[in-house]
Amino acid sequence: MSLSIPKDHQQCQVCQHAFFSEQPITFQVNDEKDIYAEIVPTEKVEGYDGVMQGGLITALHDSAMLHCLYNLEIHAMTVSLSTRFHRPIKLGVKVEVHAEWVSSRRNLHVLRSKITQEGHVCSSAESQFMDG
Repeated sequence: MSLSIPKDHQQCQVCQHAFFSEQPITFQVNDEKDIYAEIVPTEKVEGYDGVMQGGLITALHDSAMLHCLYNLEIHAMTVSLSTRFHRPIKLGVKVEVHAEWVSSRRNLHVLRSKITQEGHVCSSAESQFMDG
């Protein structure tokens, strides 16, 4: 099942336009607390030759975790985001980004995400979001 996007987020340059690849990202629901998307990164996001730029990898994590919150009907903004890079993400090869809700306390929400390519974890992230 695809996620619906709040009206105030429909102009987002990262997730509502063809930012990472030839098509906008379409996030799917695994379960209530877990979402995913598949993209094929293009030269639009190239850093070093043939690989995705690190800041844009971080933006992909942020987008996935935000959409995971949307699935829980939580509207929040990023407070902190920590990204780890395990291996380069090749251009032209499909990647999967997964995000999962971990916990909430008052108005602070903790989420995790990972990006895999060809069965290998390329990057992982953890973030805190605050109700907006």
